[in-house]
Amino acid sequence: MNKALNRKRSRLALESDDEVQPRREPSPALSTLSDTLKRSKTQCELDELDITNPEEAWKIDVDTLLASNTLATPTTGRWEARNNRERYKKGESMFVLCVQGNVQLHYDLLCSALPDLYTLSPSLQAFVLCHDPSTHIISSTASLSLPMIQAVTPSNNHFVRLGLLHPIGGGKFPLDALVILDRKGRRRLVLPFGWGAGKHADTPAGRSIQTRLMGLLRSGVETLEAEQ
Repeated sequence: MNKALNRKRSRLALESDDEVQPRREPSPALSTLSDTLKRSKTQCELDELDITNPEEAWKIDVDTLLASNTLATPTTGRWEARNNRERYKKGESMFVLCVQGNVQLHYDLLCSALPDLYTLSPSLQAFVLCHDPSTHIISSTASLSLPMIQAVTPSNNHFVRLGLLHPIGGGKFPLDALVILDRKGRRRLVLPFGWGAGKHADTPAGRSIQTRLMGLLRSGVETLEAEQ
């Protein structure tokens, strides 16, 4: 009886093992949820970008910035040089800094936006802040070349002063961003590219992020220009 029972149990076990278990495919609902969460996170980060109150803004030494080694145009390539220095008025001009490491997107976007920004703020100063102007490569798709300021020297590191030094950049490379300094040299707005809210700006799906960031740049210049 015991042997018969054991044989019966063995047959049941074999029959059970022979059954093909259904393959589990990833749920489309989970994939959609993941994409929704990513979009929601990016949207929240974008919503947090805003003009900093004057009393809370970092003060940047504009005189030291302007005294840094500056290359007016690249040594190679053909671009239309764009320099608004003749309109600079100390204590009255704002700055838009293209802090650039490896990302090219924000340089292109800034060049496209400059005519509108100059209309809003005729004395606005636009510069590229890079590790070394002599070796820096600007975007091949841009139509303009902006003056390039050397950000890192033995005695100066403007990336540190702006709070945009890349944590793993060896002390030489920045977190890419567009930065607005108001008339008093205060860092009032930072728009990230390749990180933070702008992490996905340079992707096929990043057009809406680009539009939002450049809208913030324009409204930021407009708001600060109206400040007394």
